[in-house]
Amino acid sequence: MSAVNPVTAGEPLAVVHMDLDGHADICRAHGWRFTGRRDTIFESGLRNALEFFTRHRIRATLFTIAQDVRDAAKKDYLCEAVRLGHEIGSHTITHRKLTGLAPKEKRKEICESRDIIEQALGVSVGGFRAPGFAMDAGALRLLEPAGYRYDCSLFPDSRTAKRVGLDAIPPTPHILGFSKGLLELPMPAYTPLPVPFHPSYSLVLGAWYFHMGIRRARRTGAPLLLLFHLTDFADPLPTADLPSWKAKFYTLSFLSRAEKVFRCAQMLDLVRRHYRIVSTADLERECEGPIGASTIAKVPS
Repeated sequence: MSAVNPVTAGEPLAVVHMDLDGHADICRAHGWRFTGRRDTIFESGLRNALEFFTRHRIRATLFTIAQDVRDAAKKDYLCEAVRLGHEIGSHTITHRKLTGLAPKEKRKEICESRDIIEQALGVSVGGFRAPGFAMDAGALRLLEPAGYRYDCSLFPDSRTAKRVGLDAIPPTPHILGFSKGLLELPMPAYTPLPVPFHPSYSLVLGAWYFHMGIRRARRTGAPLLLLFHLTDFADPLPTADLPSWKAKFYTLSFLSRAEKVFRCAQMLDLVRRHYRIVSTADLERECEGPIGASTIAKVPS
């Protein structure tokens, strides 16, 4: 059963998200040793991103790793993001892949991360994204009882659907069928392309890749989730701080900050030609309104 686009009656919508994976998280994911005293990718990336969002009048949703609020410098940047009006979502406590965790640890990463962030930043956390989009059926079913209103971890393809125990994942916002009202805001489809076309990959592969992805996304009629990462805005790391040549690409340190910001602005301009950018909260309201919840199909479990 397919879901219905909540904005078919008007201009298609887009939201801007950013995952706050810092240098330490990137190193951990690749098995590299992080030796820095401060996470310069986190600090420079979030500082530059906030300047970028302010300049372009964007209210983004920032998916935060909960343990970062225990770092005074990182917490200061997160508090500034809240002051500027950006929304905060959860990206777990430690940024470990949920699919590799025991049920008890999985529950802790999902449930306690929300509580930690809310208490530290004084905000309500309604959204969740799994690190590496690594979601499974057990994790997905923990979200609504933990207090989340929406998830945005799933790609609309058969492989993802099988992994999370669903018959299908439509490309448009939909209520997950096993839940009372958990909204899935799916990531843009990218298959048969090799990797997603969000800016992090497009900064490596080139503008043509992002243009192709947007053309394919527009055909679905679905709202667009434009996903940035801290590396897209961070100052490049010195070669001495990079454990291998691969790290230069995974941290986007082969590009200057000015080049990355310029190219991200070009990608944002392309999105604005075809979509109206709103906050995630605005998109949620569209999904609850007369064009939204009454027509969004439930996906069978």
